[in-house]
Amino acid sequence: MNILFIHQYYFPEMSGTARRTKEIAETFAKKGHDVTVITSFPRSNRIMPGYKTKYYETINNVKVHRLKNIFSVGKNPSIRMLSYFFSMLLTVYYISKKRKKYDMLISVSPLASGLAGAIANYLYKIHHHFDVPDILPDLGIVAGMLKNKILIKLLFKLEKWVYSHSNSISLVTKGHIKNLINKDVSPSKIFWVPDWIDQNYYYQSLNKKMIINTKELFFTENKIITFVGNIGALQAPDVFLDLMKMINREKQYNVKFLFIGNGIMLSHLKKRIKLEKISNIQILGRIDRSQIPYFLNNSDILISNYINDPILDTYIPGKIFEYIISGKPIIMGGRGDVKELLTKYNAGIAVEPSNPQKIKKGVYDILSGDYVCNTNIKEFLDIYSMENVIDKYNDLILKINKYYKN
Repeated sequence: MNILFIHQYYFPEMSGTARRTKEIAETFAKKGHDVTVITSFPRSNRIMPGYKTKYYETINNVKVHRLKNIFSVGKNPSIRMLSYFFSMLLTVYYISKKRKKYDMLISVSPLASGLAGAIANYLYKIHHHFDVPDILPDLGIVAGMLKNKILIKLLFKLEKWVYSHSNSISLVTKGHIKNLINKDVSPSKIFWVPDWIDQNYYYQSLNKKMIINTKELFFTENKIITFVGNIGALQAPDVFLDLMKMINREKQYNVKFLFIGNGIMLSHLKKRIKLEKISNIQILGRIDRSQIPYFLNNSDILISNYINDPILDTYIPGKIFEYIISGKPIIMGGRGDVKELLTKYNAGIAVEPSNPQKIKKGVYDILSGDYVCNTNIKEFLDIYSMENVIDKYNDLILKINKYYKN
């Protein structure tokens, strides 16, 4: 099959959806599909260090075409919307020139990517599969990026139109499936394709030589709590600073907190750490992805959080899958799907979102031995290994394509 992937972000962009798109595209290419990706140039604050991006390149047998977007995605919601809209227009124009080449379009949310695929489906009758790791505009509203009531109403109508012009839709959590069914999307076109973990990459990376001096971090009496990933509004990272202020004040344990990653909240955190003189926090920023398993493996606790909103009860942070394979105890400020996942595999503690007191109790329970993590990694990988998930994804795409051709 000739498959065109549509997503605004792609390698060397390091966002979770960029990784998801890359791993699907490359695995499909290995299985014999002719795979092309339409994307834009990566954001400077999310790019893999040292990589030189090109307009056209082939990466692991995937042809990557980057479209030059005159608007950059940042904090400003209006500019962000313009960036998505312009990217959609460029993508539709690209498809119009090559519409006879592709058997299937697979767009990966945000909504702008899905809109490009839906328009192509409407105009050119190309099969459109919409892969939805993030449900918009719901997530934009929760994050505070969308506040204008007229715009929100318009986006909900647009969302409904995109779903109606998607022949099939994949969702990453059972909560997301309920969300779409409640929006009157036909269950017959909805499929569960969860996030996954590339176990081979994880274990191979553990044997790589470190390019970062970690002596000061790990060869001390400190207990290490590590956060990895996007440092954004949805993660409410201020809660971790509040946590460390309490731990430092109570002096029950010697704890160091590591931030690994980047995001729009990072500059705010740095200012607050300096202003309030919060000690024992270290920000490593963006590092080579192959180095991350080392930090996970050498930490005492791995941590994540969401803001306290029911919409996020249907989400599981992508980082949780890497956390689980490390076998280290996890503390997650979250409910719903992520709590069920941690409980099922005895991988950690889920507490009330964005509650520093509850998170602190989790930290103390782990460090005191009151909670013992005994993660069932084998059972976890039977469901969530990249090989198993994308094999099933490939089978799904083949069946869907055969069904609609007949």
